[in-house]
Amino acid sequence: MCSADLAVAMHVLFITLVGPVLFFLLTWVVATAYRLYFPEQPVAFDRDPVVLREQRLRKEKSVPVGVREIREDQRRSQYLGKSSPDYRYAWGSSDGFPDTWRENVWLRRN
Repeated sequence: MCSADLAVAMHVLFITLVGPVLFFLLTWVVATAYRLYFPEQPVAFDRDPVVLREQRLRKEKSVPVGVREIREDQRRSQYLGKSSPDYRYAWGSSDGFPDTWRENVWLRRN
């Protein structure tokens, strides 16, 4: 194999490895710039999932609960300064769950 063939092979190898990476990088840059200059229409406030969930809770309808909702409730309670009372558990005896926990479970029922 001569040096010219080796140089061509190296160029082909370089293009096949670097070409797709540069293509995807350029596509990502263009898509990001497009999203920055032309953002999607914001969701109307009354159609936001958090707002819909709170409306259903006020009407005492069943509401699906997932990890996202539980975390949102925890963040909201921490933001508002509400904290759950300390629950002390002595090994081997318990008076059951605190009332706030029972209310919380009742609100999260499916």
